[in-house]
Amino acid sequence: MELNLKAHKGITLIALVITIIVLLILAGVSIATLTGDNGILTMAQKAKEETEVATEKESIALTVTNYNIANEEKYNVGEKLYDRTVANGDKWNIVMNNDIIYGTGWNYIGTGIELESYGTTTKEWLVKYETGEIIELEEGKYSKLKYGENLAVTDGLILNADPVNMENGESWGEGVTLHGVTEGDGYGWNGTELKLDGVNDYIEIYPTNEVDIEKGLTFEFYAKSNTTATPINMLAKTIIGDNNFTSRFRTQYVYNENAFWCAMSSKDCGSDWRIGGTMNHWIQKKNIGKFNEQQGGYLTMTANLETNKVSLYWNGEYLDSTICSNEWMRSGGLTDSSIPFTVGLVVSGNVYTEHYSKMDIYACRLYNKVLTAEEVKQNHDKTVLYHNLLVQENN
Repeated sequence: MELNLKAHKGITLIALVITIIVLLILAGVSIATLTGDNGILTMAQKAKEETEVATEKESIALTVTNYNIANEEKYNVGEKLYDRTVANGDKWNIVMNNDIIYGTGWNYIGTGIELESYGTTTKEWLVKYETGEIIELEEGKYSKLKYGENLAVTDGLILNADPVNMENGESWGEGVTLHGVTEGDGYGWNGTELKLDGVNDYIEIYPTNEVDIEKGLTFEFYAKSNTTATPINMLAKTIIGDNNFTSRFRTQYVYNENAFWCAMSSKDCGSDWRIGGTMNHWIQKKNIGKFNEQQGGYLTMTANLETNKVSLYWNGEYLDSTICSNEWMRSGGLTDSSIPFTVGLVVSGNVYTEHYSKMDIYACRLYNKVLTAEEVKQNHDKTVLYHNLLVQENN
């Protein structure tokens, strides 16, 4: 019997491969249609969330209507806000959203608040019962501040110079002394900031507790400059009048290079930010924001002594990091409590020279720990909010 090969039909390897490729393409198209930013599943999830937000807003609107009709306190949900005024005393409680401050007449409704015929809230809101205005707050995009709250993280805070600590216009808190600042020359504290004249004005800070910087530190500086001719001398460790001593720890902002500089010791920093040449003990980060004359700037530096990482933040937002040598990080004299910190003044040079800065200072802090990115943002938002309140009150 003769086998007829032509009578047996089958699929070739090439046809099989082509079929698989087509199926994969179709599967890819289907997946892309279902997922992705514009996919069916994503759009459905967005629609669901928008519906939930709209339903919650409608429930709040109904609460406002019921309150205005019945005028019963049970419909007045949320936390009442109050402007920061003398009349309100220690009752003031405000929210800043998109650079607008909300106070008297508004209520803040947070998550987990029970609404009649709805349940508990899952979003955060601002409500004005008198007019029926309702504003949804985006998480992490607004700031809330009230009397008695800390303007900043207090855990690990060892140096704190800010307007909240002002006492009788002469001191910014325990351990803080103002030098060369007199009311007659147009400088000093004006109700909004501490103005330094760049001649002989500076802040001297002795820690009131034992400084223990073993794991890391965080330095925050909020100010504006009144000149571009000289650097802003931020925080330094220096002894005034000691011809045999120069700054061991020093941070500054250099205008002509738009850069942050820091030296913690005379050792080579070992960082890709090092300046080079005879300046290998300095790290430098260029092209950060500017301490301009209009609104100033807020710089935060963290130094992790366990990983030897130095990180910079500008106006609460992360900028960049670098790894330094362990020797450089730990031999800067930061823990020597016999040497005061100074703000606005450093001592340097082969011949003893005092360098002062002309600037306005809003706040300056030092922690004996590394703040998280969330804590850095929180400190920035609350400090700036409080400063804006002071500006409003003094204008």
